[in-house]
Amino acid sequence: MNKAIRHILFSFIPAWAVGFLLASIFYSIAVLINLSLIHVKLQPRDWWFMISQDLVGLLPTYGLIIGFSLFLAFIIAHKVTRRVEKHLERRTTVSTRLLLFGAAGGLSFLIMLLAMQPILNVTLIAGARSVAGLCAQCLAGVAAGSVYTYLSNKFALK
Repeated sequence: MNKAIRHILFSFIPAWAVGFLLASIFYSIAVLINLSLIHVKLQPRDWWFMISQDLVGLLPTYGLIIGFSLFLAFIIAHKVTRRVEKHLERRTTVSTRLLLFGAAGGLSFLIMLLAMQPILNVTLIAGARSVAGLCAQCLAGVAAGSVYTYLSNKFALK
């Protein structure tokens, strides 16, 4: 199998899935917490229902935007990694790659969320309107970058 296709199938898509799943779940939880703060009575089944509906509902738009953002971030992180390797004249360590790709994932989510208003004329998604919500969304990006690093290292060895 072509190396690029294998990389996309076994590294990028799972990393994107983790990033999207976490971002969607964090989004839903932030909204549900805010509803609870204004004394809306929610049962656990309501929480599960909303989370599942948001996963399906956000996939075509937010999922696509996340995929595009992570794709660009990981391309840039690969270029930075190659530059660092060329400068140091040795391969980067797993921890360095984890730091670079984790930061790239988190930063891509931050830039994506901040760019939604001027580019798409969409206000920041409800789950990211607070500092905690924005940090949670960025954490989903860090997780995606970490998964990408782990999987790309794992499949590079084969």
